[in-house]
Amino acid sequence: MAGKLNLSAEELAAFSAQLALTVKTGIPLSEAVMILRDEADTEQARKLLGAILGKLEMGGALADALRDTGAFPAYMTQMVEIGEASGRLDNVLDSLQKYYEREDNISKSAKSAITYPAIMLVILVVIIVILVTKVLPIFDQVFETLGVTMEEMTPLAAGAMRLGNVISSFSLALVVIIVVIAAAVIILRLTKGGRLGMAHMAQKLFHTLSDRMAAAKFASGMALMLASGLDVDRSLELTEPLMDNPVMRDKVERLRAFTGMGGAFTEGVVDVKIFTGMQARMLTLGFKSGNLDVVMDHIADDYEKEVDDRLDRLISIIEPTMVAILCVIVGLILLSAMLPLLGAMSSIL
Repeated sequence: MAGKLNLSAEELAAFSAQLALTVKTGIPLSEAVMILRDEADTEQARKLLGAILGKLEMGGALADALRDTGAFPAYMTQMVEIGEASGRLDNVLDSLQKYYEREDNISKSAKSAITYPAIMLVILVVIIVILVTKVLPIFDQVFETLGVTMEEMTPLAAGAMRLGNVISSFSLALVVIIVVIAAAVIILRLTKGGRLGMAHMAQKLFHTLSDRMAAAKFASGMALMLASGLDVDRSLELTEPLMDNPVMRDKVERLRAFTGMGGAFTEGVVDVKIFTGMQARMLTLGFKSGNLDVVMDHIADDYEKEVDDRLDRLISIIEPTMVAILCVIVGLILLSAMLPLLGAMSSIL
């Protein structure tokens, strides 16, 4: 953990789990945080927990102590505040642990789906640069030494050499374009507008996957709020800021407007197309039986598994595709050099 920095979902889940365990044993909050501080692995974690402990020892609430550090997200501090006020802090912390574990799992799955193609793309660029800047010039020198011109080569060999020259002439531009794109992506991720733009792009490119990830986050957030004892309207109000997908946020806004006018929550979920089919039927049954939080939790698990499966299938398609592209490009470059050389050697012999 690191003070003054936003903690990762994995760190938030671990903190919630550790604190929930100590709270369940009946240990006072200040002593529980002191135990966590003494067992912390890093100096940053000890400083952060020490700051929280200082606030608690001065009689402050846990939510205020977390909020003052600046390291915890607003919705986590809100939920802790609700848990303290309702006397269900241990249940809220358990729900927060599960919520952030889901967030971490989905985030890691998405990153793994992006990392492999990115690495392959870097390898592809490096190989092309090496071939066109180091290997092809050597073959050109060999042809000059042998006194072989393109007119003297076979059509296939001459075409291969011309292809190599074309790739060589555009290689620098290709590298520059890739570097510019990579820099643009990094810059966009650092700005709110950029992240929204990338979210819209992801929504268009991977429509189904993006929808499933957003639905999983909505279901997980609602499960957290409902399990903490909040009603549906308040749960929707607190869940809406969690939606970083602009399409899903718009749906939640329309759902809030629908329920605000007296519409049934289960009908609104279907009307704005957050859930459909089996999930919608499960939600209706859960609402009637008073187990809406349990059903939401189950739906979140289902969507998380579906997202993992879709990402695995996506990676299984991308991997061989990238390898095939790499092999084809490298093979064409090498052929552009080898075929003319073989033609020259055969003419000499």
